[in-house]
Amino acid sequence: ALGERVSAGGAASVAHRPLPPVPEGLAPDAVTIALCYQYIEPMWTKKEHKAALSKLNALAAQHAVTGRGRCAREGINCTLTGSAGGLRSFCYALREWAPEHFSQTDFKLTDGLEARVAFKSFSLHKKDELVNYDLEHEKAPSIGRHGGVHLDALEYHEKMKQGDTVIIDVRNAYESAIGHFQPPEGGATLIDPKMR
Repeated sequence: ALGERVSAGGAASVAHRPLPPVPEGLAPDAVTIALCYQYIEPMWTKKEHKAALSKLNALAAQHAVTGRGRCAREGINCTLTGSAGGLRSFCYALREWAPEHFSQTDFKLTDGLEARVAFKSFSLHKKDELVNYDLEHEKAPSIGRHGGVHLDALEYHEKMKQGDTVIIDVRNAYESAIGHFQPPEGGATLIDPKMR
């Protein structure tokens, strides 16, 4: 179906798993969008960061991928568009280049979108921090030591139904205003601290 999230098990994570196959019957000009982020621990050295910027740009060109991304020593965050096959090839090439990092990436793919949604070019911005906390790299908390348990979309929706769950939306206020998850009555408590 047009714009349907296609992955193994619907919205199941593809971290440490093969990506879903290219769906049959896509229009020749159909676009796929991929959302992905990956924190790197330990963070890249300055030399590794420079190499990552170069590699991501080269892979985007090689696989005709367009979109926008941020690349910091602590990882990447990208919204990408391209053909269904081209984006999957890009994702697999990332996994092949640095499997210790990108095999765990949950690439969120949506196939069958109209050509008009495709980005016109690829732009990867070098950043000091992936998410701006205004902390020096050495003071930023370790995701590995202080992070929570990752939930895929199906697990997240189940947790939203539980009254003893608290959801803190740490996206910026603009992103939260565009859309957020609303737990059902009697379910999780949603806190929006209006991040800037």
